[in-house]
Amino acid sequence: MPFYNVEHSFPLTLEQKSHLADRITKLHAQTFTTPSIFVQVKYYQQDASSHNHFVGGKSRDETTNRIIAYVRSSAERKKEHFDKLAEQIENAWYIALGERAEEGDEGKQKKETPQREKDAKELLSIGFVGGLVGREKGFLLPEAGKEEQWIKSYRKDFEKRAELGDEGIKDMLEEIDTREDLKSWRT
Repeated sequence: MPFYNVEHSFPLTLEQKSHLADRITKLHAQTFTTPSIFVQVKYYQQDASSHNHFVGGKSRDETTNRIIAYVRSSAERKKEHFDKLAEQIENAWYIALGERAEEGDEGKQKKETPQREKDAKELLSIGFVGGLVGREKGFLLPEAGKEEQWIKSYRKDFEKRAELGDEGIKDMLEEIDTREDLKSWRT
């Protein structure tokens, strides 16, 4: 399932990380009609001054904020979907860092951020790396776009794992049973 790796040299608070992870999760789940439990976000703090970032073969001590997502690809998941998702995630980054207003809050006055801080907060890139196969929690991953059939075929196995106390599986089943756009997934 999707793994979003957030590499950042700008220090993020737990609140900022939580806000961004929540937005990435919701955006991915809505874009591809999947349970949110499928989406994982992990943060990697980078030290820009440690000279670990090279561009054109030259060491750079500049901002290294980027998001790389490992996703399942298929013919149903078009470039336009990923382009729009990247734009929405970029916006979520700047909202989490206080550089943009939430939708509906545009009228609120914001203090001016110094240019040096803006540069440090810059999100350099968002990339998606497509893959086709894998395993997670002992299950073969479904082909992208075939999650509904996959859930239905493993539903009894998931219910058994939930009964044994797997909180993630419990959350997934609850979401499937309550989200309107996933109602066809119910058995």
